[in-house]
Amino acid sequence: MLLTLEEIKAQLRLDADLADEDDFLKLIGEAVQARTETYLNRKLYNDEPPDTDPDGLKIPADIKMAMLLLATHFYENRASVTEIEMSELPQGYAWLAGPYRFIPL
Repeated sequence: MLLTLEEIKAQLRLDADLADEDDFLKLIGEAVQARTETYLNRKLYNDEPPDTDPDGLKIPADIKMAMLLLATHFYENRASVTEIEMSELPQGYAWLAGPYRFIPL
């Protein structure tokens, strides 16, 4: 998992010592990583990608921020529908991660 449990808890403003939701937060972290790699069509790495993965990407700060925003969304919206009309903020997930998308021709 690219995001650490500590990063996710800090983003959500959760007490670092609370472990009640750690399994759920790990699931969120894994889902966020999978969704981001699928969206980008690239594998993300904490370090330099191996030579065998020419499209791999060392995770930059803006993609990490996009992943944390998505983690917040998954944590705070545990259902697929809402009674409140929501719209995406201009500097949201796609705005941060979009420039890194690899679109094969």
